[in-house]
Amino acid sequence: MSEASFDPHVPARRLTAASRAGEALIELAEAERPATLAQGYAVQAAFVATLGESAVGWKLAGASPRGLRGELPNPPAIGTLTPARVFQSNAVVTLPPGRQATLEVEASFTFARAASPANETFDAATMIAGAAVAVEVVCSRFVDRKAVGQPSFIADNVGFHALIRGDRIDHAADPLFEADAGIWRDGERIAGSLGGDDRTKPFLSLGHLWDRLAAEGATIPAGAVVTTGTLSVPVDVPAGGDFVARVGNAAVAFSLA
Repeated sequence: MSEASFDPHVPARRLTAASRAGEALIELAEAERPATLAQGYAVQAAFVATLGESAVGWKLAGASPRGLRGELPNPPAIGTLTPARVFQSNAVVTLPPGRQATLEVEASFTFARAASPANETFDAATMIAGAAVAVEVVCSRFVDRKAVGQPSFIADNVGFHALIRGDRIDHAADPLFEADAGIWRDGERIAGSLGGDDRTKPFLSLGHLWDRLAAEGATIPAGAVVTTGTLSVPVDVPAGGDFVARVGNAAVAFSLA
């Protein structure tokens, strides 16, 4: 199907219905399935709009050094953060019945002012209000997000379910975010740090988003939040239990219901 004839609103309505019902799709019907990354992003935009949500920022996936060099099966992907799914520490996040979530410890940034990537050079000192430890909760609208292909995964807003933000990280003291990263469930550690080029370098990841927005002529509003990709080994968990994630001494707590 050509870009001109592809209607992203049809699969967007399908994903919206699944999201609201808490259901998981095997895949999108062939006639409405995005075949290219561009089509996937078009569906993502329509999906977020059909949910009736505004955008408060972006999430990045697969933007580790290896991913940015093209050494992973799929290129880095960008999703949209929506206000109803961004929480503060000690939140209770609800999963659809019978579903598991994938948890990742990340560094998230807040922009201090509006920025225009096409017209400015990134300057963390003036543009970033602060960094915080965060956990992304991935729970796709598909039964198996890895089986449906990258365009459909992007259409599904890159599997985004929730982001919980906690303590500030002193990014001036630790600009590479190299401190130990992990997740504990009911006091037991269930995920350890990633290392080497599998571990996201948050400012490098942020640079990828900056270049993408520059190419699109998009702007970053003041207060926008960007979560940059995992610092920990992703871990699959069912609902139930109390969780704490840490990057060094910075922590974020939450529960899954």
